[in-house]
Amino acid sequence: MLVSLVGCEPGAAMVSVDPGLYPIYQQSVVDYVNRCDPDEPTRVAVEAPPGTRVSVDGRSPRRGSFTAKVDQQVNERFTIVVSSETKTTTHHVRCLPLDFPEWSAERTGTPQAQFYVTTLIEGFAPNVPVIFDTNGVPVWWTERQPTFLHTPLHNGNLATLNIAGGMVERRLDGSVARLLNTVGATSDFHDVIRLPNRNYMLATFEIRRCNLRLWGEGRGRCIFHDFQELTPNGDVVWSWRPETDIPLRETPSKWRSVRDASGTVDPWHYNSVAWTGDGIIVSFRHMDAIYKIDYATKDVVWKLGGKVRPERLRVIGDPVFDAGGSISGQHDARLRPNGVVTLFDNGTNEGRAPRSVAYRINEGAGTATLVRRVTDAIAPNSMCCGSTRVLGDGNYVTGWGGTPWITENEPDGTQVFRLDANFIYRAIPIADGRYTRRELRVGMDAQYDDGVITAAATAPVSQAQPEQLGDLSSRLGLSEGAAPGD
Repeated sequence: MLVSLVGCEPGAAMVSVDPGLYPIYQQSVVDYVNRCDPDEPTRVAVEAPPGTRVSVDGRSPRRGSFTAKVDQQVNERFTIVVSSETKTTTHHVRCLPLDFPEWSAERTGTPQAQFYVTTLIEGFAPNVPVIFDTNGVPVWWTERQPTFLHTPLHNGNLATLNIAGGMVERRLDGSVARLLNTVGATSDFHDVIRLPNRNYMLATFEIRRCNLRLWGEGRGRCIFHDFQELTPNGDVVWSWRPETDIPLRETPSKWRSVRDASGTVDPWHYNSVAWTGDGIIVSFRHMDAIYKIDYATKDVVWKLGGKVRPERLRVIGDPVFDAGGSISGQHDARLRPNGVVTLFDNGTNEGRAPRSVAYRINEGAGTATLVRRVTDAIAPNSMCCGSTRVLGDGNYVTGWGGTPWITENEPDGTQVFRLDANFIYRAIPIADGRYTRRELRVGMDAQYDDGVITAAATAPVSQAQPEQLGDLSSRLGLSEGAAPGD
């Protein structure tokens, strides 16, 4: 049966495709996907009004009504070119992999983003790194990877962090530009950044014996981190260990009972790092706080949230802090060019909804003033994960961590875009022209040959022993025994 998915623009060509297009055909939409059957031709039915000609899959343009068959292969695209006397539009239809996860999207306003980078997560098995456009169309993806994090780098490449350790940096054509891992212990899978000097910042993940006397306990096993600045060749040129400056007494009591199946505790639970120009801002979920660390001295410059210490900022204008609370289980702390720090405040274990928040930091006065908070009724709670990014004109793009949703909201909270998937770790908007549609299409074309990923797009998987990994659900911040999608 031919599935009719037809745009309703008056005077425009009408196009139907079987298997159907996502989204429905409109003259203004240029990128589409469908779920083709490689063993059956895709049927394209066209009704071209007078003065319009349509070419399907590079064939000679035709007038009037006709049907064309296309031998469409997985991951490959074909074109539909619609030409009138005044305009020519080329539409691109790419076939999704057979196991591509389900999703949906809705645009209800005018997004400021151009694209959204995320990972479609279905569990602890390999997941799908993907880039969506503002029509909700996946316009770039690569083979499933054992990762939760898929992030763009400032050089235009894309990085994934293997849950077993190690970074894989890929070009848009899928070829591997760099493999990198921390020294002394394998890397944590939560975050990686590329610094202005072209070095990288990663953190280790290591389980060692620890003294829990400050918690009223004896010796135990703790997860530790070493933040390392690595050259592109993997040499360590700077490092900082949190236990040196952030003692276990700063772990709030509600997080001290969070342990994996072996009883290993996670006093800090690092989940993001950001460069400030003179240091780093690090988010520690189990401290309910973010910290700025001076690059030269490695001292704590300030702390936002969590337990009191001399460097803790006084928060102004935030009703959560006014009521004696704090950010809780937060993720994705970033510094904006205007000196404002943004983060995703999960509100975990505090009985309140998650928030995208922004604070203006005054280091001299020791204050953090709330300048914006955005919530959305679709996310009444967030058990883990998540992200907040602010675009140049003020819209917020939020990955509502541990939920299926990515949204772009105006500063007053009005939703202009929403993507529903299975489980969101992080969502990163692209609004700086870093990628063009053509570059993404060309990258996809180069990545796949006859529907099969090329050898250049594969990378060896880092291996780690189970005792190095700990319990993955605990490492991600899920309750014991839970998995994404449960």
